[in-house]
Amino acid sequence: MIDNKITDKRILILETTLNLITAHGFHATPMSQIAQQAGIGAGTIYRYFENKEHLINELFTEIKKRVIKAMLKDYREEGTYKERFKHLWRNLIQYCIDHPKEFQFVEQYRYAPYVSNMTREETFIILAPIMQFFLESKKARAMKDLPLYTIIALLYGPIVSLAKLHIDHNQQLTDERIDQASEACWDAVSYKTEN
Repeated sequence: MIDNKITDKRILILETTLNLITAHGFHATPMSQIAQQAGIGAGTIYRYFENKEHLINELFTEIKKRVIKAMLKDYREEGTYKERFKHLWRNLIQYCIDHPKEFQFVEQYRYAPYVSNMTREETFIILAPIMQFFLESKKARAMKDLPLYTIIALLYGPIVSLAKLHIDHNQQLTDERIDQASEACWDAVSYKTEN
């Protein structure tokens, strides 16, 4: 019972922080405002998080865990590399569209100086199943033998752009458009076979 209370308060603090920081920014969101908005005492936050930087790093890590869980939803290793790729890609863009605050937070803070190297390393570990898929695909010659950061840049950049267009209401991402984009991204990283 006590553990559930702790988890609930921790999640409450993280969610409140996400809402306030995406609305007002890091510097305009003091810990006192987070506590007030969450309906808890200011000292309560410090039972869970050492300081605001620690809180931001924990929120970043928590969102990455949610992202990987969403990407792997209904994922099956039996499919072709292309099918598996498109499944992961579609799940990621759908998550970004369905969770605009989390998407905005990650985009805004992933290169921030207060996101620690340890957090970056931890999120890389969280993303290990996706990295493993890329490595397998390269080894099987389904994907081009490019450095992982190049593959990620080629695949993630379009997701960011399309999600922003959708969230800002400039473009409506239909299933057909998402499928076309995932197909184009696969074409960018896959080996071409001669027919």
